[in-house]
Amino acid sequence: MRFLKSEAGASILWLAASLFAAALLMPYLYDAGKTLAHNAETADYPSIIEGIAASAGRAKPDRFFSRALLISALALLPALIRRVKKTPKREGADRFALRKLSWRQRLTHLSSGLLVGALSLGALAVVLDVTGAAVPKDVSLSAGKFFSKAFLPSLGAGVIEELVFRGLLLGLWLRACSLRTAWVGSALVFSFMHFLSPPDGMEIADPRSWSAGFEILSSTLGHFTNPTFFVTEFATLTLLGLLLAYCRTRTLSLWLPIGIHAGLVFALKTFSMTRHLDPESALNPWFIGGDLKSGILPLVALGVCFAACIAITRTLNRKSSETTPSHPSGS
Repeated sequence: MRFLKSEAGASILWLAASLFAAALLMPYLYDAGKTLAHNAETADYPSIIEGIAASAGRAKPDRFFSRALLISALALLPALIRRVKKTPKREGADRFALRKLSWRQRLTHLSSGLLVGALSLGALAVVLDVTGAAVPKDVSLSAGKFFSKAFLPSLGAGVIEELVFRGLLLGLWLRACSLRTAWVGSALVFSFMHFLSPPDGMEIADPRSWSAGFEILSSTLGHFTNPTFFVTEFATLTLLGLLLAYCRTRTLSLWLPIGIHAGLVFALKTFSMTRHLDPESALNPWFIGGDLKSGILPLVALGVCFAACIAITRTLNRKSSETTPSHPSGS
């Protein structure tokens, strides 16, 4: 009970409440989306509404569940923030407050993260090519497609997810828990949130039924009863969460985590556009699964990335101390 009254416990309750609210909201969101798509076939809507209607018409029930979860999480976020503001900080928590960096420092942190993130998965891609586990796709990539399918998603994931997970949620854990507990707790939440999608091919008898959202939620949580899933996928994302949390607390900044996250996603998206993994490979499924974030080899690649980031954070902190002293501030 004491934990649930803390900031860390409040973040867990926020997550649970968001899941429950998403399950309730999903059938109504599905009905609204499909109704809009049907009406758009005959009505004359503005182009932006027609685009949303077309997307809703193609979307499956699990897509509506993910959007319901996003809406629920954002709607409940103010309550979480108000709860945190009422709770006194743990002694010593201020030393982990984000500090202000010069633009030169920001670019150094960001570029260092981009480089180490992209190179770690890039090296894994080379290994998969050499072993024959990855096969080139016969596709031609335009600059526009590369920009929209690789660059923009990596930038969006790096900025948005780091603001939420390392900026907000890790900050909450640091207020209430020890450093290592905050690392582990925030990393587990980060990994858990990335697997809130049902298995491929799942069918819902009646997506408009009040229980449809709970069917999807039940199937989604079924991932966590599979031992192979824990070794080949959940462990990898948890290690990534630990890596990003470590970099945020060691640099007292989000710029290095943003760079690492964006670099990893960029390499992942680039690989998926240019290669596909051979399901008949001897490395499947334990050493490499369906993509570069599934399997023992991606776990090893992240371990190498982690070791490189330990050295990078030491170098960045040493250079920072040689120029200006570190004084934590609000952001």
